[in-house]
Amino acid sequence: MHSAKHLDLKMRRIRLIVFASILHDESSVMNSRADLFAAIRKFTELEIAYPSVPGTFEDSEGCVSVCFIATGGTEEIFRRSVSKLPRPIYLLSDGFHNSLAASFEISTYLNNKGIESTMLNVPIDNNPEFYSQMDSILFPSGDEPTASNEPVKEQKPAERPLTEVPKNVLHYFAKSKIGLVGGASPWLISSAVDTAGIESKYGCKFIKIGIQELISLFRLIDDNTVEVTDVVAESEKYLTGDRTKADLIEAAKMYVAIKRLCAQYELNAVTVKCFDLINTCRTTSCLALSLLNDEGIVAACEGDIQSLWSMMYVKGLTSKVSFMVNPASTNREELTVDFAHCSVPLSFVHGYRLPSHFESSTGIGLAGSVPCGRYNILKIAGEKLDIIYSASGSIIMNTNVPQRCRTQIRFKFDSAADFDGFITKRTGNHIIIYKED
Repeated sequence: MHSAKHLDLKMRRIRLIVFASILHDESSVMNSRADLFAAIRKFTELEIAYPSVPGTFEDSEGCVSVCFIATGGTEEIFRRSVSKLPRPIYLLSDGFHNSLAASFEISTYLNNKGIESTMLNVPIDNNPEFYSQMDSILFPSGDEPTASNEPVKEQKPAERPLTEVPKNVLHYFAKSKIGLVGGASPWLISSAVDTAGIESKYGCKFIKIGIQELISLFRLIDDNTVEVTDVVAESEKYLTGDRTKADLIEAAKMYVAIKRLCAQYELNAVTVKCFDLINTCRTTSCLALSLLNDEGIVAACEGDIQSLWSMMYVKGLTSKVSFMVNPASTNREELTVDFAHCSVPLSFVHGYRLPSHFESSTGIGLAGSVPCGRYNILKIAGEKLDIIYSASGSIIMNTNVPQRCRTQIRFKFDSAADFDGFITKRTGNHIIIYKED
């Protein structure tokens, strides 16, 4: 394995191993990183490599391998490659294409396996200071000062054991029937849950439902069904970009299909392996999950049970809706993290538009404007759902970055300790945000 220490400048080289999903447009993925590549080339030679190309994982003197997690949906690709990666493992992410969220999931996976890793997150403003710090981490001489904004080696997790659940939450869990439609998305490599153990502990019931059952139900729904036309009449004026009434009708039909599935199985919570619907139904479930949350059925995307359970915890604790988000970028100096996703509940926002779903550019996504003010973030994680992470802060603005999911917010932590705790957490690629009581 390589050693990054005390290398002659002429020998220094970074092999940037790019992990990217086919769901994302390759030209957009690479073109949006031109400034990143140029900044790295200012302090070292840069070689772009891909995990599918022979020789990518071969070690060579003076070369440091860095895994650039360029998009979401790459976690399973990374897991198949991890045994071949040189050590130590460096995970580079930035503020585009769900890069940071995927890095969190991968970092959680590595921590669970006892594999050391270091996360390096490029700030959204591409601050040159970051690259100086990155240089000192990858090619240390032993005498660099430690900067407050320096990416740090992963530390002990910031989350704590979930030892006591409030009685109102326990009551809510006990009466819950939870639909798992299609299973978990393949990129949730650190988010498995022992559903049998959770049923035994809390008295809830998990019901596994095949994705084909939802697809078949969707195909039976007529465009002129009253529930469909009601949604279209209410929301058509919010269509934006290249989205059409026909796109909205398909999204409304998916809402009706999932709602009927919930009624059939008497569900009060559901999570859907939603990306399976893109190619089969040519639509998305973002609008459906948004509407269901507002109607009292807790609904999460991507088949993520940990996130769904976290949303249920919030529902039982506060009776409020919550928003399942991806971390998109960080700023240590300002103590902020940008979050984004496409399925925000309409009651969570004070205005919205209906563009396409971000990753696939199909179906309907939600671009909501979230009111600024006090909010909490929370995640219950672990195979036994026995780890909880929480923090408080404020949403200080809505952002509008084209290479992100549609609803975008900037969250400012109350303290540096809370910010650092979030960065070093081990709770996967999603977090739940809800309005503070």
